[in-house]
Amino acid sequence: MKIKIVNFMLAMVLGILWMAPGAWAHVSANVKLVSTKETVQRLLPKGKLFVKEVDLTENQLDKLRSFGNWDTHASHFKFFISRDNQGRLQGAMTSMVEFTRHGPMVVAVAMDPHGKVTGALLTDTQVELLTWVEPLLKKNFMQAFQGKDSHMSLALDAKWENSFSPISQDFALVIANAVKKSAQVFDVVFK
Repeated sequence: MKIKIVNFMLAMVLGILWMAPGAWAHVSANVKLVSTKETVQRLLPKGKLFVKEVDLTENQLDKLRSFGNWDTHASHFKFFISRDNQGRLQGAMTSMVEFTRHGPMVVAVAMDPHGKVTGALLTDTQVELLTWVEPLLKKNFMQAFQGKDSHMSLALDAKWENSFSPISQDFALVIANAVKKSAQVFDVVFK
């Protein structure tokens, strides 16, 4: 009888693991590539710095969900904002977390007052992901987003397709989606 109970319990655990898609994912140690302080200093123009925490309304969330790429469940965002001496917006920066089966990546994105991307940095990743995202960073992939906005295409330019392995291209698209979603949330909050 005890053997049947143990076998049943083992079968239940294996069944749960089999049905839970995230159960097979593994996460390696986090690597902080750039501190928050350094990210703000690098991405935002000089000026008076403010922090604005935003809880999106249901209308704002509905608008974001209407975009085909919006898969983020977060409704709370922190913006670092730079204003000039007259209080005019010079730039805003937020971070977007993208979850992959190898663990999360965090992309910080800065926009000008019109929602155009002025800079993007990968600030956090997992050790395992470095193998695939490091080639992107070495080839200055993050600079490719300058001047783009919430309407940017998520297709990789031929230049990038020919430069990276297929798995690095997949992570490039994950990063591109984080940049696009950051610009989309900027539009919903500031426009």
